[in-house]
Amino acid sequence: MQIVVCIKQVPDTNNVKWSKENNLLREGMISILNPCDDYAIKRALEIKKKFKNAKVCAISMGPKQAKSVLEYALARGCDRAILLCDKAFAGSDTLSTGKILSCAIKKLVPDYNLIICGQYAQDGDTAQTGPTIAGFLDIAVVSNVDEIINSDIQLSILKQKIKEGINILEVKNPCVVCTLKGKEAQEGLYVKDYMRAQDIKTEIISAKDLGLQQSEIGISGSPTFVSRAFRLEHTRQTKTVDKNPADFLSGILEKEGSFAK
Repeated sequence: MQIVVCIKQVPDTNNVKWSKENNLLREGMISILNPCDDYAIKRALEIKKKFKNAKVCAISMGPKQAKSVLEYALARGCDRAILLCDKAFAGSDTLSTGKILSCAIKKLVPDYNLIICGQYAQDGDTAQTGPTIAGFLDIAVVSNVDEIINSDIQLSILKQKIKEGINILEVKNPCVVCTLKGKEAQEGLYVKDYMRAQDIKTEIISAKDLGLQQSEIGISGSPTFVSRAFRLEHTRQTKTVDKNPADFLSGILEKEGSFAK
């Protein structure tokens, strides 16, 4: 069984800076693995344990420093790491990113059975990349997945969180699964895990390697853009209630004339 897990390096700071095109400037910022993607790795490795010959390939798109999240994925237990790194990819929106990732998967992992992504990235929160990958590959996608109950070459059984409760779904593979952050704690890593990962070379792939033209990726190939970016300011006042909350609220309503005397 061949599993692909798509991961992303994201900023770990509130002090974000933007370019004149309103793209996030990542230089000089502390970066981490996107939290949802950490659990995408975990879900992939849980499936790997059930199948003797299963392999997990981690793919990320970003600058050279994004190699660190792939090294982490290898230390966790992934078998292969691919970094899509090219200045031509800079400024890609979710459509362009989905195109690049889907092209890489088709070309570099053509025998994939399952693709797992984090539900959203904390630097964008669009939740669009996973479905976009599925669209380009013409396969099914399930979002808001709380648990991968079972998955094999032919079928995935998924627990999906919805507003009304949960769905248990059977989906034909290959498909894309967008997973939420889990409540369980991640196991710690040891020096031996990173030493083992050092034996696996991260593959660096360019736009030329994928046969992609500049006009269809990056800013040129992105039909959407960020028109404005700003930091929300909280202006509401808070008050600590020492007495009975019901009496306190009824007093406010009575004062405002919204409470029938």
